Amino acid sequence: MDKENYKNSYEVYRDSTIEETYQDRSIGESERGEDGKILQYKFKILIRNKEPLEGTLSREEMELIYRLYSSEGANLTQRTVSRYFPLYTVQEFKKIIKAFDITKASAPFPPHFVDEKSPEELITLNMQAKENDFLKKFEQEKSALFQKKFADVLKDHVDLKQRVADFKEFIGDIKIDLSIDPVTPEFSNEKILVVYLSDMHIGADVSEYALYKNKFNKEEAQKRMQKVYEFVTHTAHNYNIGKICIVNLGDSLDGFDGQTTRGGHGLPQNLNNKDQYKTYFSLMMDFFKNLSECGLFSNIDYFCVGTDNHAGDAGYIANKALEAGLQYLNPNINCIIFDKIMDHVYIGNHTLILHHGKDSKNMFRNLPLYLNDKTENYINQYIDYHNLKGNISFVKGDLHQSTTGFGYRFRYKNAGSFFGSSEWIQDNFGGNGAVVDVDIFDGDNIMETRINL
Repeated sequence: MDKENYKNSYEVYRDSTIEETYQDRSIGESERGEDGKILQYKFKILIRNKEPLEGTLSREEMELIYRLYSSEGANLTQRTVSRYFPLYTVQEFKKIIKAFDITKASAPFPPHFVDEKSPEELITLNMQAKENDFLKKFEQEKSALFQKKFADVLKDHVDLKQRVADFKEFIGDIKIDLSIDPVTPEFSNEKILVVYLSDMHIGADVSEYALYKNKFNKEEAQKRMQKVYEFVTHTAHNYNIGKICIVNLGDSLDGFDGQTTRGGHGLPQNLNNKDQYKTYFSLMMDFFKNLSECGLFSNIDYFCVGTDNHAGDAGYIANKALEAGLQYLNPNINCIIFDKIMDHVYIGNHTLILHHGKDSKNMFRNLPLYLNDKTENYINQYIDYHNLKGNISFVKGDLHQSTTGFGYRFRYKNAGSFFGSSEWIQDNFGGNGAVVDVDIFDGDNIMETRINL
């Protein structure tokens, strides 16, 4: 080692040694009265190149230090305890603690307590101190928790008001009477009416030169929804049905920018993107408004698949907006808009696995009209993964045809189309009428029917 480095190392060692020597010469002692009792605590701490730090601590101050710093007391850090003694810096306070040889292992009592109290009294005082510390901390945390809860509630209130304001503005140009008084029957049974609104294709246009007639526009869609409503109320009254479930199997809108969401497939349409949304939204809100006010149903559910090949994300967004609208219209309507291509719901004694039949990007082919081995394995894998039991139905749309088949473990159902058939479908597969399929669940039994539109 060269001389310069040696000198520097020596100076560091010398400085630290001197500092330790000064600390060792620091004094912390008790001052007693004529009766031998401790009156106060004096300290004198030597600090290199500075005036000594001298002072006194009262009995109460020493009690506070021991109670807060000891691990048997409040077990606070030196820095935290120093805040109770603002006359001293943190470093000065640490030197004072060391001068009196107070450590974490010290009992939570100052020397005058040990002199003047019996062991039993010390134990009682320690328990009381711990209880007081706990109650103080509890009150502090309770106050902080209350403030947080209050802030959260206030934020939720403000957010809710803003969402309502935004929603009113959002639907401002859609003529819907939202001031309803939902009516529920006084008595109802467990029969459930399940209505499959599939392939509505709002915005689709069918040429007058198509092979089969299918005039479809906003006015026609409204007429068809009125037929669905009349059938629903008539059936619920005649069969004493108390609950209704509306299932949307996808393709609510015909497409986006004149194409399917997969792209590359032009579509004849009579409504642009905005008008497709407005028409669909108004149609569904009016329908659920009527269901809420008819006084026949104690429960109203709305379940919607998450993706399809025509509407895709545009359909998902439209149905999420509908979900918000329905909660504003009637908070008792239970809405679930799926995020995935396939999901399931429980309705009475039955489990419905819902799927459109083709998604917006990944599926190479549609699921078939009639169940085959490959499709049965596909559905069985889903059933096993989710450990589904009992009365299981797999229900899909897409092909605009009504059929029912059975696998070993489930019913395989295709729902017909609210829209019917396009010119392209007619030329390639023939004409399919506009229909809405319906199930009635009565315990374990299922009765199938459909509404011809």
